[in-house]
Amino acid sequence: MNAEVDTVPRMLAARLPEPAEDDPAVIVLGERLHGILVALGVAPRDWLRIARRLEVPDTRTAAALGAYVDVLVAERCRCPGEDLVSDLVAFEVDGRGLTADELRLIVVGLLTS
Repeated sequence: MNAEVDTVPRMLAARLPEPAEDDPAVIVLGERLHGILVALGVAPRDWLRIARRLEVPDTRTAAALGAYVDVLVAERCRCPGEDLVSDLVAFEVDGRGLTADELRLIVVGLLTS
């Protein structure tokens, strides 16, 4: 997974939206979380629910985020989009893609960092 460590920040930077300070979502969520949610391709209807989960970090939060990410990854495997999760699903090193556990670890890590 060493190659991913160098690559993920570049992939994220390529997907981050331009900051829009007057956007209500940016005001409510904060610029950082809003940017990550947009970059990951999380549906806007889920933004507030995820933000609330992140306010109380515990094992249930991690499990809920992991389950959400698993569904998001499955959707992107079926129908790739123009987002970081799709990029990560397609990412390969030496012909080997990321495992479901690696994808979950990366995406949950981005959300909770």
